[in-house]
Formats: sequence, structure tokens, C-alpha cells
Amino acid sequence: MNKRTRAVTAIAVVAVLTGSASACSEESPKDMETARRAQAALDSANEALDQEREAETKLIRKCMNDQGFKVFPSDGANSSKGKKRSEDLTPTSEAARTVGYGADPRRSENQKTQEAGDDFDALPEDVKRAHSMAMDGYVDKPEGGVEFDFGGGKVMVPSKGCRGETLKAVYGDVKEYLRLNWTVYNTVKQDSARILGDDDAYQKALSEWASCMKAGGYPEIPTPEKAREAALSHYVNVPDGDTAALDNAQRAEIKQATTDADCGTKVGLNTKAREAKSKASADSLVKHEAEITAWLELITKAKAKAQELLRETS
Repeated sequence: MNKRTRAVTAIAVVAVLTGSASACSEESPKDMETARRAQAALDSANEALDQEREAETKLIRKCMNDQGFKVFPSDGANSSKGKKRSEDLTPTSEAARTVGYGADPRRSENQKTQEAGDDFDALPEDVKRAHSMAMDGYVDKPEGGVEFDFGGGKVMVPSKGCRGETLKAVYGDVKEYLRLNWTVYNTVKQDSARILGDDDAYQKALSEWASCMKAGGYPEIPTPEKAREAALSHYVNVPDGDTAALDNAQRAEIKQATTDADCGTKVGLNTKAREAKSKASADSLVKHEAEITAWLELITKAKAKAQELLRETS
């Protein structure tokens, strides 16, 4: 079987564990303490990582600016900075009744995300290719980077260009950075779909939620994921300037979200999901405490190095 290679940008990070470290009643006090300790280390690492990424991004941008590049593609990590997407599966009653799921394209955050890449997208193709070469040392496909084989494929970061050189300067051992990054944000983080699929209490709540949605007029929505897809579908093919059509789409979104929120509250869907994820998180935190601690140490040092380099270049 051919292994897949994934290119990992220097500042892109997979979503992190957000469940608490509390475990089910069968966990021993020692395991509970280990899970809490590991979660505290992970929380500290995430805080340090935000600061490291900010300094790292500035270093990369300065490197690119020095080579004459002033326009950049949209950066989802930075454009969404400070905004934490709720881990809840169904919206709160307040949010549902005011913004639905937040899908309306007229909302400011949706517009910023959409418009962020316009300037870069408008650049001539040869300029964009030159930008890629300066940033990562390649244009069409990843090559010559630092790789980590996680068993089912590989992750890679550039070894050249502004991104690659900045990574080396900040982390030193880039392969160890990749290994710990993958372990903490992929191996430690459990597969949510599997966790929820194995939890009887959650599955019961989900079934009750789907029945409630059906009774509320939405028989075609069996899961929270489908609910959000349905919300987005209200805006498909609606022209940007058609205020009346957009208003109608928003009303339909809010009506659906309100039913979703009411059903979720009635069956306790969000609570059951958090409980299931929390149990699984505790087991994983205990198993990978050593890697999490090593990740905290690496990120703390990298943050200090990136900030030091930034001061020097300023």
C-alpha cells in the first residue's frame, strides 16, 4: 500500500484536545492525577504555542518581505485567531435565535475569511510560483523537506525557503518537532466519531435528538453534522446582493437552528458528547503523558527562541 505524504505548514496546527481530564468512575486515583497533570501540561503547551506561532509568523513574513514579497495567501490559523469554535454539537438557544449556526455570508467573520485571499489570488501566476519557491523551496509538490513517518503515511515540513529556514532556527531538531506535534495533536487526540459511536449514552441521546428534529419538521437531518450542512444549503446559489433572498435564507437557518438547540437541550446531547470525550481523553492523556511533557518543553524553548530572533531582526 502506498503511503501518503502530508505537507505540514510551519504554523498550521490540528485541533487540540478540549475535553477535561476527568475520567469515569473506574479510573484509579493515580490515573486521575496523571491525566490532570498531562492536561495541565497540554494547556500550557497550547498557550506557549500560540505565542510561538505569532513570533514565527512574523519571522517568516519578514524573510519574505526582504525578498520583495508583500502579498500573502489567506492564513486560516491567523484569520481565526482569538476565535474558538464551540465544541458543542448543537447550538445554544441564544445563538440559535440570533445567528443560527453563523452561516450567513454577510456576517463579518465570514466575509473576512472569504476576502483574505483575494489580493493573492489576483497576482500573476508567475509571481505566485515565485512566492511558493521563496516560501517553501518548491512550487508544485513537496520535495526535499523534513519528514516524519507515523505508520500510515508521512507528514512533512519544508527544509528550504523562509518557512524551512525559520523552522530550523526556531526548533533546531525539526524532525522531533514533527514527531511530537503529530503525537500530541493526532495520536493523543481521539477519533471523535469512534468515541461517540462506542458510547451507549450518547447514541441514545442522538437517537432521541433525531426523533425530536423529525417531529419538529426536519426528518432529513439525522445528525448534527447534517444539520450544519443543511444550514449552509440555504445560501447556495443566492446572489451576494440579493438582500431579500439572503434574509429568507437566514430566517430558514435560524428556524432550523432553534429547533436543533431545543432538541439538543431536551435530550442533553452536548452533555453526553462531552462526557464520552472526557472519558476517552483521560485514557489517552495517561498513555501519552511523557510525549505531552516533552512537547511542552520543546514549545517553551521554541517560543523563547522565536521571540529572541524577532527582537534581533527588529
